[in-house]
Amino acid sequence: MKNIIFLLFIVAFDAIAVQPVNKVGNSCPSGYYSSGSNYCSPNNNSRMAIIKIGSSCPSGYYSSGSNYCLASNDSAKNAIQKQGNSCPSGYYSSGSAYCLSNN
Repeated sequence: MKNIIFLLFIVAFDAIAVQPVNKVGNSCPSGYYSSGSNYCSPNNNSRMAIIKIGSSCPSGYYSSGSNYCLASNDSAKNAIQKQGNSCPSGYYSSGSAYCLSNN
């Protein structure tokens, strides 16, 4: 029974799946490779990447080149672009351009 509970705990708090990102310019973030002319796909063990908005990255992310932010670790929160001055339900503000998931 303890093994089942532990497994459920791991599944509930597993990191968000790393996904391809839109290519900005001619380069991809560190740990990603060019996939066609419009996308960057993650290599094995890549961290989550998002397109950088302005000059800074949200909390829990660091700059990768001039166009991307990479998650600092596997437990980084999901980041989305902020629309207007507020974030949707379940998210909180991180700087002027991003919203981070509460979970």
